[in-house]
Amino acid sequence: MRIFYVYRDYMGRRKRYGREMQRCGHEVIYQYVDKNKRNGISIKNIKKYKPDVVWLLNPYYVRKNKTAIEYIRSKNIPIIMYGTLSPQTPYDSWMHIWDKIDFLFLHNKECSDYLAGQGLKAYYMPIGFYPDMYPKSVKSSKFDVSFCGNVGKKINRKKDRRCLFIQSLKYHKIRVYGGSFVGRLNGIRVYNYSTHKKQLDVYSKTKINLDLPFYSNFNEFYRDKTHIKNRFFEIPASGNFMLTLRCDESLNIYGEDTVGYYNDDTESLKEQVARYLKDKKTRKKMAKKAYELVSSKHTFFHRFKEMFKILKQEL
Repeated sequence: MRIFYVYRDYMGRRKRYGREMQRCGHEVIYQYVDKNKRNGISIKNIKKYKPDVVWLLNPYYVRKNKTAIEYIRSKNIPIIMYGTLSPQTPYDSWMHIWDKIDFLFLHNKECSDYLAGQGLKAYYMPIGFYPDMYPKSVKSSKFDVSFCGNVGKKINRKKDRRCLFIQSLKYHKIRVYGGSFVGRLNGIRVYNYSTHKKQLDVYSKTKINLDLPFYSNFNEFYRDKTHIKNRFFEIPASGNFMLTLRCDESLNIYGEDTVGYYNDDTESLKEQVARYLKDKKTRKKMAKKAYELVSSKHTFFHRFKEMFKILKQEL
């Protein structure tokens, strides 16, 4: 299959989706979309390469490239998307966008379930990881707890759940990596990070790697919703222990005895941090099980094989 892949990159992760498509036996034509250009999809290139499908990273490309999308649909070329949604806009108000995409493989389970219920070909397809970017790396513990990520800049810090949960652990030896937390945490020093290598180094030196899967967004529609991000797989892939929110999505992937869980309140988080800090043997055992699980089922190669299996049945 010849795939016309339209994308913008992020830390090298998204361009590599094309490499995973190629590993699955398909030809890929790359088209990079500049964020400063309104119209990024080239009709000229669609005519030139005559793709079997057009693969989008982001639903914004439908909204911003109306003429190109109309041309693609007029030629009966299937449009596919694998990616996350931008939480600036409630997903249930985007039907005029979603219904122009023939196959929706979405990182967001609640959104994919909703769209499938509306009769669209929507499938939950979580994010994954690249084994070479996050190889197994376990070093001597330097931090009790760490978090790598960012905060919702437009949310009042007293209402931002990521800030609240991190702040509750201020009396532990905690490291926070994410420049947007600067000025939003009291008594907790914040550090910058910008590479996979830095993240991996932090994970490998931390007893409890914290996952905070709350939407970092100001839109009330998403206030009580959760969203799995890269660290959800990258921490276990590195062979280290992860503590994450107990919810259906995390339980369906990891079960009860592979990663640690806290409930959606800061008291539960503090209790679980105290519990696991005292139990190195359990942390080590669970980290080993999580590493084996993600390595066997949750790389990006696994994701693309599953997507192409579905497409082979449907196209």
